Amino acid sequence: MFENIKFQFETFDWGGVSGVSDLLMVILTIVLLIGLRQGSHNIREASLSRDADILRWAMAEMDTLKPLIRIITDAHQNQPYNKKSANEHWKKEEREAAQQVSVKLQRIGYMAWNNLISRNHFMNIWGPMYLCCWYALEPWVLEKRHQLDEPERIEDGAFSRHFFEIYALYCEAWLPLGLVNNERSRFGLTKIDSIEQHRKRNRKALKQKTGGYYGWK
Repeated sequence: MFENIKFQFETFDWGGVSGVSDLLMVILTIVLLIGLRQGSHNIREASLSRDADILRWAMAEMDTLKPLIRIITDAHQNQPYNKKSANEHWKKEEREAAQQVSVKLQRIGYMAWNNLISRNHFMNIWGPMYLCCWYALEPWVLEKRHQLDEPERIEDGAFSRHFFEIYALYCEAWLPLGLVNNERSRFGLTKIDSIEQHRKRNRKALKQKTGGYYGWK
């Protein structure tokens, strides 16, 4: 029945087959590119959602710290912390508030510095309050480092509350100069004349003599 059927491959139009295969490859490539674009979009959305969740957590932490921050700033206004005032002027409640605030801001500073939360978004919202806490607690932190037999400064290898200080330096360098000077005036600190010179000093401070580096990223 099929004996008389013959295929004439020499007369077959292979160019048409090649054209169809090329068209299919183009379609498959377009589908693949659409899939890659959608996947990239989904990853970006997931990343933004994660960042927003962590930022909301950090903001909630700062909200819960407000009463404690008020305690330490009021204590500083009454008498800046030093060895003498620690026993004579700073009450137990104020010293406990200093401990809690510094621990939580150390944690937030670590996350912000390593971009686990948006460094700039957090600074824009909470930077001034973060600076207030550092200005009020810097003597307390230095005393704590002294008690632990650590260097006083992070450039010399100090470890205790170092991310608290590092992120405070970042906020101090990148917030508007007028705002920073207003906060410094409130705490009896000298004003900064040139923000560029101040940034250079802060960069230098973040280069540890021990070999580590906490420079701007």
